[in-house]
Amino acid sequence: MMDRCVECSLYNVQKTDRWKHIEGYEEKYRISDKGEVQHWDNNEKEWKTKKPRMNKNGYYYVRLSKSGERNQKYVHRLVAEAFIDNPENKETVNHKNRVKICNCADNLEWMTQEENNQDYVNRLKNK
Repeated sequence: MMDRCVECSLYNVQKTDRWKHIEGYEEKYRISDKGEVQHWDNNEKEWKTKKPRMNKNGYYYVRLSKSGERNQKYVHRLVAEAFIDNPENKETVNHKNRVKICNCADNLEWMTQEENNQDYVNRLKNK
């Protein structure tokens, strides 16, 4: 299991993770509400944790395969798509506490790009 940041553990009061299959990769990959990604190992008939990588901007991502094609997916986006309603179809996922490695659902929210930019400006003003 990957390390979780202190900030995320403060948000989470539940003792166990909730899991959902990743859309488009059902039965092969799943994501927890705390940002852990697992893949199904056919040989051992069990779920195994995928270790995320960090990009140059500090965001965790994983590579998922389907029909021989590999795709890079951001962990925070996978969590948001699985666990956070988005009735207004906002396109950007924001980390409420500004800590990019805290990918638990309680720390994420959908925003428009304009809202996200304004949030960034507001946080700079309040430093």
